Amino acid sequence: MKKGAKLMKLTRDNYYTNEADKEYLSCSQYDAFMECEAKALASLQGRFQRKESEAFLVGNYFHTHFEGEEAHQQFCQEHFGDIYKTKTTKARGLEVVGKYAPFELADKMIATAEKDPAIKRLIDMPGENEKIITGKLFGVYPWKIRLDKYIPDTRMIIDWKTVANIWETAWNPEYGKRVTFVENYGYLMRAAVYMEIEKQFTGKNVDPYFILVCLSKQDPPDKEIVCLNHRQRLDLELDKLYERIGHIQRIKSGEIKPKRCGVCDYCRGTKRITGAIEYFKLEPGHRDPRVEDYALNG
Repeated sequence: MKKGAKLMKLTRDNYYTNEADKEYLSCSQYDAFMECEAKALASLQGRFQRKESEAFLVGNYFHTHFEGEEAHQQFCQEHFGDIYKTKTTKARGLEVVGKYAPFELADKMIATAEKDPAIKRLIDMPGENEKIITGKLFGVYPWKIRLDKYIPDTRMIIDWKTVANIWETAWNPEYGKRVTFVENYGYLMRAAVYMEIEKQFTGKNVDPYFILVCLSKQDPPDKEIVCLNHRQRLDLELDKLYERIGHIQRIKSGEIKPKRCGVCDYCRGTKRITGAIEYFKLEPGHRDPRVEDYALNG
């Protein structure tokens, strides 16, 4: 984007479009570039379409319920075949006979959240669902955020989260240890960014209160409210982001070519062998990152 050019105004209808993603960075886009630069750019340019996983659909089913009845019904209609079991009879035609197991469990997660007094108080607090705010990180990079729920009176940001197991840890190569889902999925980075953009929006210097409302995909579901207001750790996340963000922006602008991770669905689908590799380069620490210089169609 040219310096000084006016940025597009974001709405609920255009927030998730490629046009918006080309003009603004976001936490999801940042994560995508960190996962695989080539895949992220191909998605941005419309050359690759990400598949919606079952976990993604279940998360959005849960999420839209708390966004509002209209948003939830729209989501259910758009993904009718993924959510509902149906049968067809001569007498009654097509009829719904139930929901698939992951969405029945999602209904239990919703009920668990609404029955818990502490979570119910958050649900009932007056605020704005799907609040869109834009700003600039480090005074340079246009960034967009969309808050699950924003309570302006207390400056509280609520993020609804569905996870396999709240207490489970997983190995993370960046940290060199097992970490919780909060660290493994970059929620501290997200909290750091959301707080910075919210402070620009309000003109305040004090951090807003950022919490995750977590429900597990277990039966019965587990639940926790998790606070991410740890300023020292958030500063570390911003430092890491600052080191990487310029590189991502140069890829988006076409100044440099993206690197292929070599193992994702996009890289597998567009792979072209140019010669043999040594056996030890099959190990993660010895892989040679290949620059994106081709894209095959099928």
